[in-house]
Amino acid sequence: RRDLGYSSSEPNRALMSANLLASKTIPLSRLLGALALLVSILGGYGLLLHAKWQLLEEALAGNTAGHAAQHLLLIPLLPITAVVAMALVIPLFVYVGNYAAFASLALPRPDHYVQLLFRVYRQWLSAGGKLKDKDL
Repeated sequence: RRDLGYSSSEPNRALMSANLLASKTIPLSRLLGALALLVSILGGYGLLLHAKWQLLEEALAGNTAGHAAQHLLLIPLLPITAVVAMALVIPLFVYVGNYAAFASLALPRPDHYVQLLFRVYRQWLSAGGKLKDKDL
């Protein structure tokens, strides 16, 4: 007996699309590794920012024995370290958002993180500042 509203290839298509979707989603262990790396980068940046802020407060209060120009050199470091922190964090969002392109990388391994940085920024620079999923 044949049902006219149902073909045998439809379940196979649904299964194939489910498998394709599953291969594109990031596994929980890889997501937790990326989140641990994100927290460590942002935590390190927060500690560095706190240390620079305390040095500047001490310099303004006159509690340190140092040349004032040395303490003024800390001021340009504030935006520079913010840019470096953002440059280290942005590839993590690309990794989580487009996991299928980076399935061979396991974060928080340092060598895989360096490969992620190079792959993302090399593609971004070669594409003229635009990053597309198909280029990764």
